Amino acid sequence: MYKVMVVDDETWGRKSVSKMINELALDVEVIAEAKHGQEALELIRINKPHIVVTDMNMPVMNGERFLESLFKLHGDIRVIVISGYSQFEYMRAALTYQASEYVLKPISIPDLRNAMIKAIDAIRDYSSLQQQKKFTKDILKLKREEFLQHVTGKRITNISDIRNQAAELRISHATDRYRLAVCMFRQFHAISKTKFHGNADLFMFSVENILYEVMQDEVPLVYKSDDRLSICMILPDSSYDVGRICQLAANFHNAVKQMLGTDVVVGLSPITANLDKLPEAYRAANEELWKNRLDVSGLSVSTDEFSEPESATGILTSFDLKALSHALASSNVKDCRKLLSEFVHKISKRPATTIRDVHRELAKITELASMEVKGLITSFPSLFDVRFITGILDFKQLQAFVDQLTGALEAQQLTSEVSDSAYTIHQIVSYLDANYFEDVSLIDVATRFHMDPSYLSKLFKSVTDENFIEYVTRKRMEQACELLRTSDRKINEISELVGYENQRYFSQVFKKFTDQTPSEYRENRLGK
Repeated sequence: MYKVMVVDDETWGRKSVSKMINELALDVEVIAEAKHGQEALELIRINKPHIVVTDMNMPVMNGERFLESLFKLHGDIRVIVISGYSQFEYMRAALTYQASEYVLKPISIPDLRNAMIKAIDAIRDYSSLQQQKKFTKDILKLKREEFLQHVTGKRITNISDIRNQAAELRISHATDRYRLAVCMFRQFHAISKTKFHGNADLFMFSVENILYEVMQDEVPLVYKSDDRLSICMILPDSSYDVGRICQLAANFHNAVKQMLGTDVVVGLSPITANLDKLPEAYRAANEELWKNRLDVSGLSVSTDEFSEPESATGILTSFDLKALSHALASSNVKDCRKLLSEFVHKISKRPATTIRDVHRELAKITELASMEVKGLITSFPSLFDVRFITGILDFKQLQAFVDQLTGALEAQQLTSEVSDSAYTIHQIVSYLDANYFEDVSLIDVATRFHMDPSYLSKLFKSVTDENFIEYVTRKRMEQACELLRTSDRKINEISELVGYENQRYFSQVFKKFTDQTPSEYRENRLGK
């Protein structure tokens, strides 16, 4: 349904035209009326019509000025001019400002219908053209991003290739001096999970759109990093000094904060010449980004012009690392939790701690964990993903990571205990399979394998789904059945062979197991 606005200073004229339009049996509907151009411009912002049907001779803002404003402010709206005058000035204005049709009063239904059809066709043509332009623009944007990612990742290194492809993609910065700004976002993973159902790409798409809205028609080239954790901006030195870059970053941060509730962290490279130096600029911008402090809120920007030298001292001492290594190797989760909590506490009391400081210490911790705790990387690969660690930009993220690591250690310890216990039970089962015919009891086996009888009983049941007596009895009865089918041995001999000295008791257990006496079982099997 196409929305139509009617503009005429005479009430009866507006009502008459509106009534005629609604009776045309076209896919149109009058949604607003205005008595002059100025009122119409105010209503357009609210009602957003597709078509405006307007008179030319109006007070306050006449038709010619109204058409000029529409042309400048709302070029997508199609206009039908209706006037009782056929002066050349009105016709010229309608042509100048690309009105779809000019209809003279008194209005006839056929003329109004033809004008409305032309306006609808013009809207469709315009919409198709805009879609084509958008598609072309989107394809160009994707190709530019892919090209810049390849250059940054050193997948394209030849200077001639870089300049030729830059020219094909209409990138004018190939030989310019520029700074590279790398932007990351605090609480990236948490917000991706809570607001975007875990879709980090959707989060990045949103912040990228916010950046484009903030920049409007400004010139920076924008692309996402290979790891899709940061947004990069190539800022020509001729247009952007550090002050203007900081203002752009502040505007971007304010918009992101308002829309997504998170803070932006920025690293700014030194001035760089030529796109073939983009890898070096990217590395330098990231180094600056990681110099930002961990404990601050709001926008954080670091550049070589005003960043402070990094501290050479680490947070974890050699003693701390040895203690953690020992706790990990001995599967002492309690001590691990205590040591990791002390690590987080140290950082909370150390206001000068940078993001880089934390990344370095976490690299040491995860390296120790991977070496000392068997299977931890396989069970929890995300905790050892470099991208996950480099995405930690604030204290909340650090605390969440340490909590996840502690939880992983606890889960791995439990899995290890279950695995070790299952292995022990399998050893016991192998022993019983080889010695079922002897006088074996739960206490005997528990003593042999250095276990508490009660614990062994519960563990045996959990692993085999049978209690100890049930398992031994089943093994004896299965062997008795085999001997009755395949040998001529007497029943009392078979009873002794499977561990029963008392034949009567053996027969009772056998019947309970098979619903037949040993003799009946043998006769039935021989008869088949």
